[in-house]
Amino acid sequence: MRFAQKMICLLLLVLSASFGVGGCYLLYSDFHVQLERTGQANAAVHRQTCTLLQTEIIDRQRRGEGTADETIAGLLEAQGKAAALWRGERCLTNTLAAPCDAPLADGTMYTVSVGGAVFSLYGSDLQGGLHLVSSFDLTGLYRDRDASLRRFLALEAVVLAAGALLLAVLARQMTRPLRVLSTASAQIAGGDYARRTGLHTGDEIEQVSRSFDRMADAVQEKIADLEADVQRREDFVGAFTHELKTPMTSILGYADVLRTLQTDPEEQREAANAIYQESRRLEALSQKLLALLALGDEPVRLEDVELAGLWPRLRAACPGAELRTPAGSWVVRGDADLLLDLLCNLVQNAVKASAEGAPVEVRCLPGAGTVTLEVADHGCGIPAEKLPRVTEPFYMVDKSRARRQGGSGLGLALCQRIAAAHGSSLAIESAPGRGTTVRVVLQKGGAAE
Repeated sequence: MRFAQKMICLLLLVLSASFGVGGCYLLYSDFHVQLERTGQANAAVHRQTCTLLQTEIIDRQRRGEGTADETIAGLLEAQGKAAALWRGERCLTNTLAAPCDAPLADGTMYTVSVGGAVFSLYGSDLQGGLHLVSSFDLTGLYRDRDASLRRFLALEAVVLAAGALLLAVLARQMTRPLRVLSTASAQIAGGDYARRTGLHTGDEIEQVSRSFDRMADAVQEKIADLEADVQRREDFVGAFTHELKTPMTSILGYADVLRTLQTDPEEQREAANAIYQESRRLEALSQKLLALLALGDEPVRLEDVELAGLWPRLRAACPGAELRTPAGSWVVRGDADLLLDLLCNLVQNAVKASAEGAPVEVRCLPGAGTVTLEVADHGCGIPAEKLPRVTEPFYMVDKSRARRQGGSGLGLALCQRIAAAHGSSLAIESAPGRGTTVRVVLQKGGAAE
């Protein structure tokens, strides 16, 4: 059963119970008032009959006239009342409409029903051993009560029918927000994550609607994140497979030449050199990939690192770079080897993007509790629309140039992971033809010597 139907049934039950009980209470209260008033009037008539009969008997005795049983019965019959007269246990006359086989006790009254008719009987004792019983027809009073009850029940049926129709309209209107919520939840479950309720009822249902929409927003955001994560994983696997395929194809091709063909020493050296270069490329790819994966396994232990001590190591790691390093000395919180790896990747990327012999600058900009490390070049730059993706694994702005220079697309991804391990992130500014600047903000450590 639907909620609206349950609400209609419940309200109809309450309405019918309250209306029925209240109406019946009023009807029967009015009936008992009328019955009491009628009873008082009948009792007065009965007392009047007793008084008249007693008075006539006394008058006849005073005049010396006979008061035989037949005479007394005639006096009662002359009043034209429905009554019965007993002397002792002997009935003198009986014009009662209701059966009464014996006189009633003095001052008593009871009600009898005969064939659908209702009568009230009153009994009184008179002088001379006489007993008088009067009867009064109450059938009309009870018939009026039953007629009023039938009219009331008919009215109640009409009221309940009209109430049911009105309640159906109101219940449908009141449960409309619930239907909207139900439809929205079903559509969201079916994949329409942009569906919202947007109810404005001004009550608790509106609060539920807002909570539902916030939940839908969170679900949509999580689904989008999951889809983006799945897409990134698929892109990563595809790019990794592609990066492996190119050197492996070269290695297999040259190895097959050495294995199957008779070649002169010069061709053998060329094939061996190609196999060696592609193997080195695979080795560099695997090392960067392992480093990239290892950074996510456990937190990095940070300690004081003097940046001036990294410049000689950086020059040794990048012998082909025209490197310019700052003259000052700063101490930061970090891991020396990871920071050196970050600088090496940034410097190598800058060298690849610049003309031969162009300088690459490393800068240190102290701030309040931080040191900003910058690597800047004046090379080809990166288009603005491609900047958000340059830190994705295997993403390369110019794939042909990157592969020609031995790039794999993992350098900036590794730098981003290293920056994250130091509680920071890469900030990249670039313009085509004007060069690129990469920044990472590090926390200051102890004072430099």
